[in-house]
Amino acid sequence: MWAYRQPGPTLFTRVEVPAPDAVPDRHVAVRFVAGGICGSDLPPFFGVHSVEFPQTGTIGAPLHEISGTVVSSATPGLEVGDRVVGTAWPCALQEVVIAQGWRVRPIPAALDPVGAIVIQPLATVLCGADRLDHREPGTAVVLGLGPMGLLWAHVLAHRGWRVIGVDRVDRGAAAERFGLSETVQSEVAEWAAPLAELPEDDPRRPGLVVDAIGHDQENVGWAVAATRELGQVYAFGLPEEHYVLPMRLFFRKKLTLRAGDTDRWPERLRAAEEYALAHPELLDGYITDRYPVAEVRDAFLRYAQPSSDRLKVVLEA
Repeated sequence: MWAYRQPGPTLFTRVEVPAPDAVPDRHVAVRFVAGGICGSDLPPFFGVHSVEFPQTGTIGAPLHEISGTVVSSATPGLEVGDRVVGTAWPCALQEVVIAQGWRVRPIPAALDPVGAIVIQPLATVLCGADRLDHREPGTAVVLGLGPMGLLWAHVLAHRGWRVIGVDRVDRGAAAERFGLSETVQSEVAEWAAPLAELPEDDPRRPGLVVDAIGHDQENVGWAVAATRELGQVYAFGLPEEHYVLPMRLFFRKKLTLRAGDTDRWPERLRAAEEYALAHPELLDGYITDRYPVAEVRDAFLRYAQPSSDRLKVVLEA
């Protein structure tokens, strides 16, 4: 069967590998139909080796958001022929992918398998949003309005927050679709510095800041500086190994910092499916670029270059 691997940074080679001859217990074999590129796929694409990405350079990496058809199952409730969507971490870039059965979910008949890709990242956002303190919604700021940040904006707006988005790319065209009250084209530091000078209980400060960028401790530091007293900071974008936090400021402002990867996948995928079906604007406007899998390198390069007309990039078999 076909598969792709990286012989070096930003390169892909197509290879032929044996099809899996057995499916482990509680797993499924899924024939690749479509795969969504995630921001977490970019470090290994550029050759980063770390604790988070030990599979860099192996068959099928980096890709984990997948939709496809079950060809063999050792998971109760998933049958051969089922169309599924979910996570096959981290080596989904191959014709038949082995996935943990609890990390995929059947695709409802109302969704096509490519559009259904939104369910996987949406599940991670809903998980994060459920971890927030249950308090009266106010102003929330999302740092980074890529595909994940825009999903955060939509979910927060749906839950009653007034959402401001900050991105160095102009995202004004996406504001209405994703529930943004305001977009700011700015670097994080440029946006946060004036807010940091205001009194700590000033209503112009947000009560919640979501870092949807990751990989940079400065973003979390600026979020702490900008958030109002008793506010919340959610570190959603994947972090580096160690961060330095402005702890005295964090302590004095009595803030709450939350983070964490996605848990309870069956529950999260079910919630994401229901949310997507209830909000068809996500299905219509989330995917902006579709590439045949043979053009995987071009697809990754497109994703790596932020632009106002590019949101989710999807590979199709």
